[in-house]
Amino acid sequence: MKMKNPNGYGGIVDLGKNRRRPIAVRVPNGVKLTEDCREIPQYKYLGYFERTPQGKKDAQLLLAQYNAGMPVKISSVNSCPTFTECYDLWLDRHLKQIESRKGTVSRQLSCSYTAAFKRCHSIHAKKINCIKFQDIQDIADSATSMSSSTVNNLSTVLYSVFDFARKQKYIDENFIGDIEFNYKKNTESIHDTFSESEIEALWEHSNDENVRIVLIMIYTGLRIEELLSMKCQNVFPENRYMTGGMKTDAGKNRIIPIARKILPFVSELYCEGSYLLCHDGRRYSRTLFMQSIWEPAMQSLKLNHLPHDTRYSCATMMDRAGVNQNCIKEILGHAKKDVTNKVYIKKSLDDLLKAIDMI
Repeated sequence: MKMKNPNGYGGIVDLGKNRRRPIAVRVPNGVKLTEDCREIPQYKYLGYFERTPQGKKDAQLLLAQYNAGMPVKISSVNSCPTFTECYDLWLDRHLKQIESRKGTVSRQLSCSYTAAFKRCHSIHAKKINCIKFQDIQDIADSATSMSSSTVNNLSTVLYSVFDFARKQKYIDENFIGDIEFNYKKNTESIHDTFSESEIEALWEHSNDENVRIVLIMIYTGLRIEELLSMKCQNVFPENRYMTGGMKTDAGKNRIIPIARKILPFVSELYCEGSYLLCHDGRRYSRTLFMQSIWEPAMQSLKLNHLPHDTRYSCATMMDRAGVNQNCIKEILGHAKKDVTNKVYIKKSLDDLLKAIDMI
């Protein structure tokens, strides 16, 4: 009676006709996830032999040596996936895990992964087990002029993809931890608060619809993505607040008070069933927003600011006006480190409206 090999031991298969060496020795090599999350077994092929008594004996010997831990020369012909295939498998699984925990995956996170993947174009088509240390170091070196966040995203994606490959037994080790990732160190902040004179200039030109949107950002502290994704169904002009936010747990689904100064601007944009800021019934992309709203507003007043500067300005103005720090954190969606403030102090809408009206 023929004994069945134990689980994980591997086996010998006949690959059929029209092959010079059809007898193949293969061992389990992880699984491949399908779109519906089914697991399909993958194999690593150790060698190929002729369909002869001696060939079959040699195949059995090779399989036994491999399982005994003896060094064997693995055939270069195997089913190992490319870097792109590993990335797709890892990303699909990773995003589904995020969705199960948080409900949604932020657009910013998805874009950062895509950008990091594109920087690895030189290894996209390479088998994951054929990628060398220097291949990755070259990619890391090409990003040294980038910001710390860009390089960190690149490092995270590479480490995660190679660790996925290691767990799936496509590679023996994840060497990404040995790669040197360097980035451009900024000696000063890239963000600059709007000065009082600049804010006065904005108000003087508030007849310009683009300038009005800049003022909305300054007096709400909204991040650019928070503004672009704000739907009218989450805006309540009659009660002077909106709900939304992203990025952190403290920032998501927060109450954002609408200052009396900008209420007319928000009411003007408000149209039920669509985005607060939209064109042709659709939300603005970041690129279109910069090209058609932000840059024209900056150029018309000869200002040099980034959209995130409005958030810095909102925080600065509230601090100068003596607004309670807990109110500032609630409005901006910043986490509170102090346990008492974090757990027991929750500001009401009236408190937040009084705070935002102080600036």
